[in-house]
Amino acid sequence: MMQKLATSMILICLAFVNVLDANAQDTYTVKQIKQDFEHLYERLAAAQYDLYHYTSKEDYDRAFTETKSTFTRPMTKLELQKTFQQFVALAQIAHTRIDFPISDYRSFMQNGGKTLPIYPTITGTQVLVDEFYGGEQALTSGVEIIKINGTPIREWLQPIYSYLSADNDEILWGFVGQQLPALLWLHEGEKEGYELTIKDLEGKQTKLIVATQTSAQQEHYSLKNSDDSESVTLPREFKMLNNNIAYLKPGPFYNFDGEDIWDTTSFHQFIDDAFKHFTTNKSQNLIIDLRNNPGGTNSFSDHMLAWFADEPFKFASDFKVKISPESTAANAKRLKTSKNKSDVSHQLAEFYSKQENGTVFSFPLPTSAPHPDKHFDGDVYVLINRFSYSNAVSVAAISKDYGFATVIGEKTADLATTHGAMERFTLPNTGIEVGYPKALIIRPNGDTRPDGVTPDIWLDFAKESADALEQVVELISSTKSLASIKN
Repeated sequence: MMQKLATSMILICLAFVNVLDANAQDTYTVKQIKQDFEHLYERLAAAQYDLYHYTSKEDYDRAFTETKSTFTRPMTKLELQKTFQQFVALAQIAHTRIDFPISDYRSFMQNGGKTLPIYPTITGTQVLVDEFYGGEQALTSGVEIIKINGTPIREWLQPIYSYLSADNDEILWGFVGQQLPALLWLHEGEKEGYELTIKDLEGKQTKLIVATQTSAQQEHYSLKNSDDSESVTLPREFKMLNNNIAYLKPGPFYNFDGEDIWDTTSFHQFIDDAFKHFTTNKSQNLIIDLRNNPGGTNSFSDHMLAWFADEPFKFASDFKVKISPESTAANAKRLKTSKNKSDVSHQLAEFYSKQENGTVFSFPLPTSAPHPDKHFDGDVYVLINRFSYSNAVSVAAISKDYGFATVIGEKTADLATTHGAMERFTLPNTGIEVGYPKALIIRPNGDTRPDGVTPDIWLDFAKESADALEQVVELISSTKSLASIKN
């Protein structure tokens, strides 16, 4: 239990890592609001690689005019974040976003706030209970949600979708499934309960009132329903599963232990320690677990890949960057704290200085090489699922496209060729930060289609999550050739 609850907070915190807490009760005048809204749209269109990739300029212009006309009274920062967030989300691109107001949500929960304690699995045909942290015994995993408050579930979810930027339905459904309690708070505040119409595993429909729960109550139900034998889930870990199979969970590809989230020092040391442990124990097989990984940056993951790569590699076959004052300023801000004079930020700064704003150029990505004096020579298996995001998808794509590893699991919802390399700019009056992708990243094999990473070997982790790792170990240990069951 608590897998989605923990993943939800990782995703929300990752989205909010660079944003300082602010007083959401600060009120802004109509003039200040309209000024910031104009700044938002103008700068987003100028800085993003292609704001109108999915949503036409005509439709965006219309939404801008309609939204601006609604600003007729002073509003709080939280109110504005909600409205601005919905406007930005019209782009339908995951890296185009205004982040969830985590400080306000944290304050709400710490002060006894209650939310609907359900994390669903949403598919093209059904909305199923995945995890539930309340007292209603009927809400077990796999139960289908038919209606909420008398409204068909698909219709009921539509307003929630409007807060999220996503390139496809699978990404959108994954975000909502992992963050529904928080998104409901954002959309409508605190409620005492919800009426659910459900269909149980035998097909019987039932109505029940589900009370909202505080964080303490949700933790109580989680502990009550958990198996004492369940192991504690760590954000990063490495270990030997048996005499010849090693396990590595690298965790997010950013630094969550210090002030500088892009400081690679501790992560690189962790990776080196893990592989030294594996080689000392003469491991013949290694499982790298990227399930539920929110991503990060390749300055972290390339160091890991270099341990088992057998040729030089790049995280993309092409990296097309749009030049803008916003991206130049964001890059310059990073340079102030950069300790590595050879990192990409310094190279970007040089190219930015030679290009005109508004132009697009293919940035010559540096090649990463295998470690010259250390290498893991066993077979590597990379685990992915629909909740592997961003740079975790890139690691899977590199592993598959270069043939460094066998990829196992579910196809990723997030894309291997994607609008990415997110930067941020700040609105002058409210201080709201706006994220946008400055580049088009094309996966290592050159495939330009917007598609996820397809595993070499399919395993339905959603249905078999309890023993997914055991399934993989059994596959690796089997005398049956893995090559014979690859796609």
